[in-house]
Amino acid sequence: MNFSRLAFLLLFFILVLSHVKSADWDNVPFEQNYVSLWGQQNMRLLDQNREAQLTLDQNSGSGFQSIQSFGSGWFSMRIKLPPKDSTAVITTFYLISDKGPTRDEIDFEFLGGNLNQPPILHTNIYINGQGGREQQFHFWFDPTADFHDYTLLLNEKHIVFFVDGTPIRVFKNSKDKGGSYRTQAMKVYATIWTHPWGSGGVPINWNDSPFEAHYRSFGINACQAQSTNLQPCDSSMYWWNAQKFWELNPLQKQAYNNIRNSSYFIYDYCTKQPLSPEYQVECQGLSID
Repeated sequence: MNFSRLAFLLLFFILVLSHVKSADWDNVPFEQNYVSLWGQQNMRLLDQNREAQLTLDQNSGSGFQSIQSFGSGWFSMRIKLPPKDSTAVITTFYLISDKGPTRDEIDFEFLGGNLNQPPILHTNIYINGQGGREQQFHFWFDPTADFHDYTLLLNEKHIVFFVDGTPIRVFKNSKDKGGSYRTQAMKVYATIWTHPWGSGGVPINWNDSPFEAHYRSFGINACQAQSTNLQPCDSSMYWWNAQKFWELNPLQKQAYNNIRNSSYFIYDYCTKQPLSPEYQVECQGLSID
């Protein structure tokens, strides 16, 4: 093992330890915060309803959603992805306001793989119905072997995507530069489904079905939206809005830059040429010093 990889792994473990919670706040039963969305016949609750198994077979996929909508918060889920040949299988954990043309949406999408093509972590952000903000990563671990933490921090300063406590993506609010995000309250969703989009057109291998994704940690640390006015969710009474969460701390910045400068970071919409004018402002703020 070379020195750079050893240093990366050491920093990763330090970050994991720094994110261990003092209270088991997220170990709550599924029904406390979530309900079945579709494909209920393909969803099983396990371990006293503290684990959900979503299954994709040739008849249906499945999914669940939060009961409430939120304007800010710390949204986290422990997920184990389907093993074997999961080509064209898409497992998700995301926030979305609705299904309409002006929706806000923040995505973790896990694109299945096989022995020749590793799974891909696909992220995207929609603002007022406009997406196209894809960034993709390879995993530095096997996401099918065990559960891993996937977290979205949402406050008025930025959106941060974390994997096992490591920040991999930061999207800064740019209201002062003419941009903005999070105009609508969003619910939490988790699904499993299939589409050739997730595999570059390669068809799914039904011989390895059914495909099962497992979810844990059903607690939600977030501000419940009481109306279309989201300003109360920016209050400093919520810990994720405190000033120390307005930017990454020095250790997080180092971990972030390690990921962004490594071979794990495989695609960034900001490098597309020519870059659409509507993305130029937000793409100026990707460097974390």
